[in-house]
Amino acid sequence: MFAYSASKTSEDTFKVIFDTYKNRLYGYVLTISHSPYTAEEITQEIFMKLWICREALSSIDNIDGYLFAMARNKTFNHLRKANQQEQVLQDMKAAMLTSMNETEDQAAVSDLERLLNEALTRLSPQRRLVYQLSRQQGMNHEQIAIQLKLSKNTVKNHMVDALHFIKNYLQQRDIITSFLFVLLFL
Repeated sequence: MFAYSASKTSEDTFKVIFDTYKNRLYGYVLTISHSPYTAEEITQEIFMKLWICREALSSIDNIDGYLFAMARNKTFNHLRKANQQEQVLQDMKAAMLTSMNETEDQAAVSDLERLLNEALTRLSPQRRLVYQLSRQQGMNHEQIAIQLKLSKNTVKNHMVDALHFIKNYLQQRDIITSFLFVLLFL
């Protein structure tokens, strides 16, 4: 334990405290933080604060308790702040990944819509109309048959042929079939 001598100057007292406690404080902070860099930084901060307040060293009754309490508090504050910063970074990373995924998804959907429109232009006008009435306007086969004055079976055949053609068209362009069917049958 450190004993303060009234005959020493504040600079001398600081030097004695520094030499006595620097390794012990570093080891204590290292034990809590598990980071040599953090231990070094906090130990330096403690002694910088002590140097700035060196004139008041004589008023500290228990320098050992004072220094270790300061080390503990600074270390816990540092860890709490680092944890908050890490959480903010994780949140930002997740937001960026979500944004990137949304952008990639939008690009994929845009490409698929473009290819789907290309496929639709290659259908006969009657099949394209049946497909559009079914998929884009939400009409069922019976409603389409009534509107176009066709039999229900003819509408069904047009839809089967249109879907078959679109599926083959997209497969030839390396579009994943399962992705296609999810979009087509929603």
